[in-house]
Amino acid sequence: MRHGERSRAALLGVSVFALAAMSFSAFAAKPAFAQEIAAGDDTEEAAASQAAVDLPEVVVTASPLATPIDELAAPVDIVTRDGILGSSATTLGALLGDLPGVTQSSFAAGASRPIIRGLDNTRVRMQENGIGAGDVSAVSEDHGVPIDPLSAERVEVVRGPATLRYGSQAMGGVVNVINNRIPKAVPKGGFAAEAGASYDSVSDGRQGHGKMEAAAGDVVFHVDGLARKTDDYRIPGATSRQSETWTETSGVSGGASVILGNEDFDGYAGGSVSYYDSKYGIPAPGDPLNPVHIDMHQTKVQLASELEFANGFLAGMNLAGGYSDYTHGEVDAAGVTGSRFDDEEWEGRAEFLHRAVGPFTGAFGVQLHRREIVASGEGGELLAPSETESAAAFLFEEMPLAGEALKLQLAGRVEHVDVSGRALDASIPLAPTDFAVSRSFTPTSVSAGLVYSPAAKWVFGVTAQHVERAPDALELFSKGPHEATETFEIGDPTLGKEKALSFEINARREGDDYSFEAAVFHTSFSDFIYKRLTGEVCDDSFDTCTPHGAGTELDQVLFTQEDATFRGFETKGSVTLMRRGTARAGITGQFDMVRAELDAGGNVPRIPPMRAGAGMFYAGERVSGRFGFLHAFAQDRLSAGETETGSYTDLKGEVRYLLPQEMTGGNAIELALVGENLLDADIRNHVSFKKNDVLQPGRNVRFVVTARF
Repeated sequence: MRHGERSRAALLGVSVFALAAMSFSAFAAKPAFAQEIAAGDDTEEAAASQAAVDLPEVVVTASPLATPIDELAAPVDIVTRDGILGSSATTLGALLGDLPGVTQSSFAAGASRPIIRGLDNTRVRMQENGIGAGDVSAVSEDHGVPIDPLSAERVEVVRGPATLRYGSQAMGGVVNVINNRIPKAVPKGGFAAEAGASYDSVSDGRQGHGKMEAAAGDVVFHVDGLARKTDDYRIPGATSRQSETWTETSGVSGGASVILGNEDFDGYAGGSVSYYDSKYGIPAPGDPLNPVHIDMHQTKVQLASELEFANGFLAGMNLAGGYSDYTHGEVDAAGVTGSRFDDEEWEGRAEFLHRAVGPFTGAFGVQLHRREIVASGEGGELLAPSETESAAAFLFEEMPLAGEALKLQLAGRVEHVDVSGRALDASIPLAPTDFAVSRSFTPTSVSAGLVYSPAAKWVFGVTAQHVERAPDALELFSKGPHEATETFEIGDPTLGKEKALSFEINARREGDDYSFEAAVFHTSFSDFIYKRLTGEVCDDSFDTCTPHGAGTELDQVLFTQEDATFRGFETKGSVTLMRRGTARAGITGQFDMVRAELDAGGNVPRIPPMRAGAGMFYAGERVSGRFGFLHAFAQDRLSAGETETGSYTDLKGEVRYLLPQEMTGGNAIELALVGENLLDADIRNHVSFKKNDVLQPGRNVRFVVTARF
């Protein structure tokens, strides 16, 4: 029996046993300390503890109706503030990469996007408070997302009908970063603040952050800042370090809101301005003697207003808008910028919540977006200036079918997209030219979900979606060398809309004694767009590509459309085995898998391997902890040109201690000690373009101090 077959056989046995025990859980999805507080406690100390942590939110932004999380047709994963502060992640991909169904691209320490159920880049929308990230991270894996995990109060991973509110780029899911840069309410006592610092042994990483909210009458002000510096991280089993994995990041933001209200309406209106600066190395460049790093800057302005009306057809109105000015340079060891990418975007959303119309309660809205990308230097050889404009209308409705036990959720979206740029004319290989192209698309998407709650704490969901996506400018107009991924990329200006028909069945149970969640999904893609290796090799221009030339450096890839099928299974849960007073202890576990195949034969490239994990937790009033592992099995289901990736086991643990308030003057100060990759295992991420050259960080011990006032 081959290694991969033995792994699958062993995994089947583990999965059956664990499902029978109902003990699978996302190890990092809900910190044990927060679980204890959620259980409820009337003691004074527990009340103080509750004030010291951010609890898992019951109501999420996945629904415009403020629907509780246990009443959604598709599950939502949430990483709370405690989970963010305890993680050494410098990117959103690294923060979310251990959640069931979510992995990360892990191209560089400063650039790692989340991958949801095997879908990445233009199929996963990154946004902050509902407005797009305003970056070029989907253009290339070495481009980071200019949203730092430290800026988030919580991060939501949304799937299902509610994603249609945000656009066709949410086909795989939405990663929504929620923060309070535009305050929504007056803080308790008129003032709230948080400050923290941490140290990571694996990279000698130092970071600090602070934020504050203060009210002056009905006006609430917010300010926050962060700074982080990490050296090249140590790799397993060696005293050496992985070269060019350093990062240097800083950011500052300020915002204010006016809290509104009278007998007719309540709400707020405000805005924020933020500046983000990030520099990070690119590991294992094509020329190791001339290392390259990214120098990224973004200025972002966001406006938002939410109003609730006491009477009338409209129950509420949510307005949001954003403007982003983004730039990054790819700088060599001599300080010369070889490539430069400038991205200017604005986006506006208006969403209106209506009261019951017959059996339906819901929301409707419009969204406008404009984007201009200008690449220069070597980047201009890959992508000429391009413009994308879109306008969309969307609808989300909910109706009861059998009292409160059974609900129907419906969503729809119509979008018009115009994309213009310059594409490569490769009809004459030795003398290629480019030409201007303008394309228009009208993606139309619909979704339906049933939510059934037969008993308290139990929820069953079924969803069906037909989603369409317009090709991105990169997929249409790429025309040259891409040094970071060591590819020569050729877009296809004739690409049509990508279409997907998805079905999902899920079951959830929430409670202190045990919780459980499982989902099975199946997606059939029509005209799935992916990067296909042609087998030819190029240098820096098309006329060097074999067989007409003598290229030796870059693998040629062609953006191609083929039908494909994705299917998979995810599950997580926890069981409380012991209680002593208000403290509890138990076990957790998780499992996920995704299979992706081209209908004409062969596998879709860079699909994550199967993973399984288990752990245990203790949650007390002042002390909490968790310890567990996540095992990734070998990935031997390969696409053309891929190589097999071995298995690994990532062992993690943490201990948290909340100092007594008599020692802290009534403030909440928490100490945390976190261990990551405690086995010092060799970890290679199969979905990373750098997996053959770059090991993930070795053993790390992290010390965190957080104070809340």
